[in-house]
Amino acid sequence: MLGTPRWTCVLLDVDGTVVDSAAVVVQSFRETLAQLDRPVPDDATLNRFVGPPLWTSFGELGLEDRALESAVRLYREIYSALFLDPLLFPGVEELLRDLHAAGLPLSTATSKQEPMARAQLEHLGLSPLFTVVAGATPDPSSTKATVIASALARLEEAGADTSRPVLLGDRRWDVEGARTAGIPVIGAGWGYAEAGELAGADAVAADVTSARDLLLGSAPA
Repeated sequence: MLGTPRWTCVLLDVDGTVVDSAAVVVQSFRETLAQLDRPVPDDATLNRFVGPPLWTSFGELGLEDRALESAVRLYREIYSALFLDPLLFPGVEELLRDLHAAGLPLSTATSKQEPMARAQLEHLGLSPLFTVVAGATPDPSSTKATVIASALARLEEAGADTSRPVLLGDRRWDVEGARTAGIPVIGAGWGYAEAGELAGADAVAADVTSARDLLLGSAPA
């Protein structure tokens, strides 16, 4: 006897899960800090900031109050000229098409600004696969958990079954956001997580093939 589908909808982080955007994000951080006459860490340090909300990242770099606001604003200006450059991780387009073909409603759940997430999916030809595009809003109260909550609410409004959602993401912010939102999370092991960062995930997919098995497998009967 076959089991029932394990999930009823899938939420996806974008940077580090769908697109390989590290080089563009690091470049944007480097240029922002240089223009603000702030110390520019090495690329290994800047790689840690691929994925988290900007307010968190610049806060960890020691910026506060008006300086923090200025850094976020300048970063967005610089990034807006570069954000369409990253390519998909190998195999991800096929994974998304398989999920869509299986009837699983898809939504992004990204810390990228929502209009940029929408433009990126359109640029990559992936928009038709997504029921919802959910991303960050400009204010600092926007977190991974609030984006997830928005994604689920909008999926439900669109008629999707959200009773068994799952998030696929590559950083601890995805794990923590999913926990706060009360949904399971699968770690994308091909992304930018540091050692041990995905330990709190319900499962970790070492590669896209493993992610397909975890997302399209059936629950026990």
